[in-house]
Amino acid sequence: PEDWEDALLLRFFIGFKKNPEAAAEAFEQMLTWRKENGINEIRQKLMNGLNPSEFPRYETVRRFYPLLKCGKDKHGCPILITLTGLIDPAKLVKAVTLEEMRLYIIYEMESKFIKLCQLTAETGIFYRALEVHDLKGLGMHHLATGPVGLLRKVVKEVSANYVEISDKVFILNCPFASVVRTVLRQVVPARSQHKLAVHGTIEDYESVLLERAERAEYHACLFGGELPEGLNTEDGDQMDKWPRITIPARDKKVVEEAVEKGKTVLWNVCPEALDVGCTIHFVGANGKPSPVFETTERIASLQRGSFQAEEDGKLVLSLDNSFSYLKQKVVMYDFEVVNVQLSTQSSEDLTA
Repeated sequence: PEDWEDALLLRFFIGFKKNPEAAAEAFEQMLTWRKENGINEIRQKLMNGLNPSEFPRYETVRRFYPLLKCGKDKHGCPILITLTGLIDPAKLVKAVTLEEMRLYIIYEMESKFIKLCQLTAETGIFYRALEVHDLKGLGMHHLATGPVGLLRKVVKEVSANYVEISDKVFILNCPFASVVRTVLRQVVPARSQHKLAVHGTIEDYESVLLERAERAEYHACLFGGELPEGLNTEDGDQMDKWPRITIPARDKKVVEEAVEKGKTVLWNVCPEALDVGCTIHFVGANGKPSPVFETTERIASLQRGSFQAEEDGKLVLSLDNSFSYLKQKVVMYDFEVVNVQLSTQSSEDLTA
C-alpha cells in the first residue's frame, strides 16, 4: 500500500535480529502472502472505517477466542489483551470453520498493524503494542492435540506476516511452567518469546501493570472485575439444537434433505470429537449425484457451506467411520433451507 512507511522495513530488520538477508526474504514472503490472500483489500475496508463488530463471525469467534483492545500505556503504546485462559479450541473449531477463524484473526492483526503504522507515521516514534495474556481459566482442554493443533496452524501462519509489533508481553495468572510453555507456543510467535514477562496472581502483577499504565487503561477483568459482555455466558449455542447422528465403528451413515428448485440450503457438519469421512452430494431427477462438498481428508472441525438447487432433488450427507475398528463417532449437522439466490448474495453474507 502507498501509505506504508519505511518503518515497516525497520520492523522486519529488528524482528529478524538485524539480519538483512533474513529480513528481506521474510518481507518478500509477506508481500506475496498479502497478495495471494487479499490482505490489502481487507486493509482498505479497515481504513474506510470497518468496525471490529463487523469482522467476519465476530461475535461467535470472540466468545471462544477473546481479544480486547483497551487504552494506551504511559509511553503511548496501545494495550492489547488476550484472555488466553478463556480460549476454548475445542468449542472454537465447532463454532466456526478454520477459514472463518483464520479470516477473523487476519482482520484483528491487520487492524492492530494499521494502528501502529498510523501512530508511527504521525509521531516519528517507532510504536509497538503492549500485549497482555491472562491465563486465568487455563485447563487441560487447552492441551487437546486436535483442536489446539488446528488453532496453532492458523495463528502461526498469520502472525508470521506481522513482525515486531509487540514491545512487551505480560503473562498473568501463570500456573505451572510446563503447561504454560506449551500454551504460549501456540499463541505467541517464537521471535517474540524473549519479550515475555511471566507473573502469578493479581498480588504479583498488579503493581507491574500499574507501573506501565493507569488502571483505567486496562480492562477491569484483569483486576477482578466482570468479564466483557458476552464472555460469561453459555447461552445461545445453536449447535446444541442441531440433530446428532452416531456412526458405529466400521460403519457408514447417510442423511438426506429434500430441497426444491430455486431454494438454497445452508449446511453445517461438525464431529463432536475425533475425525470422520464426509461428503455431500446433490441428487436430482436423473438420480446421478453431483458433488457439493468433497475432501480427501477426514474432517475434525466444523464444515460450512451453501448450495442452490437448480431442480427438485435432495442433498445426501454421507458419513464414513469404516476406518475405525473400535470407536464410534457422533456428528452434529444442520440443513437450513432459505429463499436466497446465490447470484445476488455473496457467500460471506450467507455465513455472516
